[in-house]
Amino acid sequence: MNNNLLFAEGGPPDPISYLRRVSADELSDDDIRRGDSGDDASGEEGMVEPLKISRHGSRRVQDPPARERPAEGQAWPYRDTLSFTRALIFYGAGAVTHEHERACNSIQECRNLRQKYYGKVGTFRNSAALQQPDIEFRFGSEGVVELYSGIDVELNLSKVPTIKEFHDDYNRLVELVTSGEMRSFCFQRLQLLSSAFKTHITVNGAVEAKEQSTLLGTDFYRTLKIDNHIHAAAAPSAKQFVNFVTDKLETEGDTVVTSDGKTLKEIFDNAGIDRDHLTIDAFNVLADYSVYQRFDNFNAKYSPFRMADLRRIFLKTNNAMGGRYFAEMMKLVLNRHEESKGHTSACEMRLSIYGMERNEWKDLAVWMTTDWGGSFPGPVISTHNRWLIQIPRLWRIFRSKPGNDQTSFEAMLQNIFVPMFEATLHPEEHPEVAEALKHIVGFDSVDDEGLAEDPCACQRPHEWNTTNTPAYWWQLYFLWANLQVLNSLREARGLNTFDFRPHAGETGDPMHLASTYMLCESINHGVNLDMQVSLQYLYYLDQIGLSISPLSNNFLFRKIASNPFPKFFRRGLNVTLSTDDPLLFHMSDDALLEEYSVARATFDLSMTDIMEIARNSILQSGFGEEFKEKYLGRTFRKGATFCDEHITHVPLIRAKFRAEHLAIEHMLCTLIAAGKGNAVLEEMKVQFGLARDAHRNVLFESLDEVPSFPEQNQL
Repeated sequence: MNNNLLFAEGGPPDPISYLRRVSADELSDDDIRRGDSGDDASGEEGMVEPLKISRHGSRRVQDPPARERPAEGQAWPYRDTLSFTRALIFYGAGAVTHEHERACNSIQECRNLRQKYYGKVGTFRNSAALQQPDIEFRFGSEGVVELYSGIDVELNLSKVPTIKEFHDDYNRLVELVTSGEMRSFCFQRLQLLSSAFKTHITVNGAVEAKEQSTLLGTDFYRTLKIDNHIHAAAAPSAKQFVNFVTDKLETEGDTVVTSDGKTLKEIFDNAGIDRDHLTIDAFNVLADYSVYQRFDNFNAKYSPFRMADLRRIFLKTNNAMGGRYFAEMMKLVLNRHEESKGHTSACEMRLSIYGMERNEWKDLAVWMTTDWGGSFPGPVISTHNRWLIQIPRLWRIFRSKPGNDQTSFEAMLQNIFVPMFEATLHPEEHPEVAEALKHIVGFDSVDDEGLAEDPCACQRPHEWNTTNTPAYWWQLYFLWANLQVLNSLREARGLNTFDFRPHAGETGDPMHLASTYMLCESINHGVNLDMQVSLQYLYYLDQIGLSISPLSNNFLFRKIASNPFPKFFRRGLNVTLSTDDPLLFHMSDDALLEEYSVARATFDLSMTDIMEIARNSILQSGFGEEFKEKYLGRTFRKGATFCDEHITHVPLIRAKFRAEHLAIEHMLCTLIAAGKGNAVLEEMKVQFGLARDAHRNVLFESLDEVPSFPEQNQL
């Protein structure tokens, strides 16, 4: 057979398929009908049409690659070479034990618990009734909003599992993931995933790189990367911030910036700060050794010169200027994304709702929707940004405020959720909040996870009125539960809904990650997963997104040399890179590019690795379907192999490697849990014998005389 590679007209070959042509004279009719290499199939709607096999010339064009197994009765497409080398494990005696069977049943039970909460299996809603105009709401005795109509005020139209159910289910999940049998099984599977990736790179790394080089029209800089985790107050770099403050002091020194009538120049003069003090070092906003394991010192870095007034003037939405300076600075940051300066990028920035006052939502909504004019007119809305709302877990501060000594946790929840329900039910009465909610895609929960927490049982929010901080899982449940009810209402009325994507596993108790496993779409950080192998494997199986910020971790809680990001990535967890707080952690004007550059050098990542991480950032994001189709491909929802490699710049070889191993892990867990372990082993023995005999047959049938070599009789 002629194996010369010929380029198709117009340039290099398509990815994976290579458009390899062979002589039609060398093919039998069976070859043409069979279309077989045991590898790939195609024919999916929206994919490239298969190239036809023709006898009108001296060459035959092989079919394009498959993205999934063909339908029953259909043949694999013609492939004269495998697209990449695979290594399968043939399990033998002792590979599956009764302990493994119990572990796999535990895994299935854990995944069912996730389905009950995140998968909404345990949620009830009457969608038809929720569309009616007479719907009202109230906070129920369980601390969760109840929706009802005027016809029947006792009938709750949207129900979620109670705090008692969640308490029991959460404790059951913790019991399962900490059991010895589940930890041993999950550790073994994760180790094998690490080995599989190492093998894949060893034998396919050069092929992947070659395939990536044929994906013309895009590259790392032109492929979209989304910063999924960035706090708006720290979005500008230190250099951008200093330059902005300097410009305002020079051009708007006489502008009144405080409620007591002080001008910007007076603020600086009273502090003894002149033009020469306006340097990055003097501002003292960059993180240093003083913030390691010190969240209090970290928060203080947000205040230039340690002056709270400057933080309020420049980095807040609710101040005497209505947050104008902050809006103008956000416009500068967003403009960089919109104009693709340096590379193609987008972001998902966080704004805070503290729950301290009921009017916070109105103030924030006015700031978001105001046309601020200036160099970048219009509201603080961008095609390259989606807003998330972060809710700091600051009950201890709320409770200590004057007049709140008899206040319960429910008051804080009401401040957070009542304005959203009012704007959803009566948008004409709350137009600013209703408009702002259209541009919000998710909610985050933030604070120091290392703080001491009081153990919680099934207390309702109205029963919690001590100054102590309630448990992380308890607070997350009430945020999730009320968001679920709000989403039920908004979805029934054709409005956008919100994902729950909290900070978790940055520090503190690794079991925080058990609650987010049950409740959340994705999380920020998650580095503590390396302390709990059972949860790590569950996050892998369900492909829960982890938006990790190694440079932030390096300064705060986890030095970069010990960051588990590369381990998570190689095992196949759904990880991406984000910046967290560029103002504090990054030295360049393009923090996301800096994050990718440092990660590539530090973790020894290939360009294929980098592009896979970038693709994950789009998958994890809250950008809409139309946006994702533009940057991932029209059929991306079908799975990793259906993302368009010409857009994502991720070779199909890599996508198939990930997809196949994820499918194999699910298959094995399902079979072992069902008690089919022995059947698996018996079939493996047969298949190993066939594979061994196939190698032997090739050897002895291909050579007239086989040279002697050690242990030849083992074949």
